[in-house]
Amino acid sequence: MVTLEAIRQKYNLPSDEEILDGLDRGHTLPAELYFAPEVHELEEEKIFSRSWLYACHESVLAKPGDYTVTQAGNTPIIITRGKDGELRGFVNVCRHRLHSLAEGSGNKPLLQCPYHGWTYGLDGQLRSAPRSDREPGFDCSTISLAAVSVEQWDQWVFVNPDPHAEPLHSVTEEIRSRTDQLNADLKDYRFEVRYEYTMDCNWKIWAENAVECYHCPTLHRTSFGKTYEVGPSDYNLDSGDHTIWHDGPIKWLPNGVDPAGLKGFRFAFTFPSSFFALDDYVGFIGTIVPLGYERSFAYVDMYSKPGSDPAVVKEWLEMWDQTLIEDQQATEVQQVGYRSRRVPTGRLMLDSESPLQAFMKRAYASLAS
Repeated sequence: MVTLEAIRQKYNLPSDEEILDGLDRGHTLPAELYFAPEVHELEEEKIFSRSWLYACHESVLAKPGDYTVTQAGNTPIIITRGKDGELRGFVNVCRHRLHSLAEGSGNKPLLQCPYHGWTYGLDGQLRSAPRSDREPGFDCSTISLAAVSVEQWDQWVFVNPDPHAEPLHSVTEEIRSRTDQLNADLKDYRFEVRYEYTMDCNWKIWAENAVECYHCPTLHRTSFGKTYEVGPSDYNLDSGDHTIWHDGPIKWLPNGVDPAGLKGFRFAFTFPSSFFALDDYVGFIGTIVPLGYERSFAYVDMYSKPGSDPAVVKEWLEMWDQTLIEDQQATEVQQVGYRSRRVPTGRLMLDSESPLQAFMKRAYASLAS
């Protein structure tokens, strides 16, 4: 099993105390933590195997028999709505020869492995296995799918590969006073499209890009920076132990709209890599998933406010796609810089990038735990 100490010795990293002191003084994490394969392996164990990640909207699992599949780090997960109405989550792997049980979303009374036909109830219990009557002592009641944790955060379904995970509500309690209203507003929005992006960069680089807006006036000057006020006097940031919050006013307004009546842009991020946001026209929720030590994937579900001008919604959605593509391009260029190892750490602008410091401390604390 890989350890942080073994990684430190292989890559000649500073001590925990030196890294944490550097973070306090505004330095970034060491570059090696963004490209070393061993770090990716340790993050799968220390972070993604025990963290809450966004999976889907509640409507995907509205009826008994509904199911959907998702991914939490390298753990494939299937979520079901049982006949009793309960949400349950399992590792999406048959207990026979570890083939996946399902893909996508749908509705089934039972889950049957397409490889050999082992069949499970929506509660994960094995119901039948072909030729099991020829196996002495084979007992279906002793076999079930491996459980994971599932919870709802308002209308959103989250998963955690750890079946004994700390409750999602306790992890996100520090930000609920803000997200309660955000989600209440977003609950009435209508699903439009899922955007997907595959990036040739470490997942942390994409997550760090998402939690700061210091780059918005330059990288996003014709997209996000055109739509919202992103100057330091207008754009607000706040960080907690597990969560990060942004908000700012809209400046790119449709004709005839009074900005005084708008709530503006609101954004919430929960460690390690889920995020949701809302303005007066569109909203979204998504997750970043590592695919490897220098490759990651993000999916973003986009929603629109009913009654909004379709032309405005179209323009807003196109703006967000442009913004996220710009982020993808920037983070891939960053990955080249990290991989070069020519600059051991970066230097943060803490007045504008305080969420980055909070994120990096949280990530390193997880690795060192």
